[in-house]
Amino acid sequence: MRLFPNIFFIITVIVFACKDGKSKNESKGVLAEYKGKFLYKSDIPQDIWKKFGEGDSSGLLKSFIDKWLETQVLVQAAGEKLSDEEKNKEKLIEDYRNSLLIYEYQKKLVKEKVDTGVTEEEIRTFYQNNISTFQLKKNIVKIRYVKINKGNADMNRLKRLMQDPSPVNDSLLKAYAEKEAENFYVDTNWLYLDDITKEIPLDENYDQQRFLTNNKFISIEENGMLYLLYIIDFRIKNAISPLEFERDRIKDIINYTRKLDFLKANQKSLVDKAISNGEIKYHIKTK
Repeated sequence: MRLFPNIFFIITVIVFACKDGKSKNESKGVLAEYKGKFLYKSDIPQDIWKKFGEGDSSGLLKSFIDKWLETQVLVQAAGEKLSDEEKNKEKLIEDYRNSLLIYEYQKKLVKEKVDTGVTEEEIRTFYQNNISTFQLKKNIVKIRYVKINKGNADMNRLKRLMQDPSPVNDSLLKAYAEKEAENFYVDTNWLYLDDITKEIPLDENYDQQRFLTNNKFISIEENGMLYLLYIIDFRIKNAISPLEFERDRIKDIINYTRKLDFLKANQKSLVDKAISNGEIKYHIKTK
């Protein structure tokens, strides 16, 4: 059930229905009319009107007017087809408005009041306390990868730099790859093996776990291109995921939990205050 589009439709109808009572003095500003309902120049968003004044080649103003006219025709048809009960959407509009206001209020409150900074200690503590939940669903690797034209490849240099990862060698490898390679990866982050093997022409039926266990440095040649891969470290599917791989997700979880706890506490505080001030009254017996 697509509720929101219908509500926006209803709100649009209400907004433009209010224009019916405009003074006849504004008749010069009328852009379109349907059965006594008028679309005025003042109803057009400024950016559309400005573009029209500059010579709108995309027809934004015409599209806006046509959309308004289509809405009026459909509303008229709905009014003739639907019963009074079916046309009464005030409750839906009120519910949607309330939800929208609460959402905007809470978003602003969180932005002003909730600290989104997460310390390394908090991350490590959360990881240790929930370590059994951080189980890998796919194989992950730390790698060095270079795709290079065979004619440009200094194999001895590439092998030496790739098989001895260090800040110095990584810097040298990156400089070389930026100049000579078609693609490369020199970083300390964990990656899904699937994302890497999409770049490398491997047998579609290869066994990933066996591949990781039995290979360290891989060199594949195809169509004059060399695909060089050095596996620094790996974790197999269903093993515990390393903290480095989960760090960003843990930050998001901690921040989400903070926001949720803050909003629950704020809600309870507002309700408790309203009760103590006598602003909330029950007119039915409650347990």
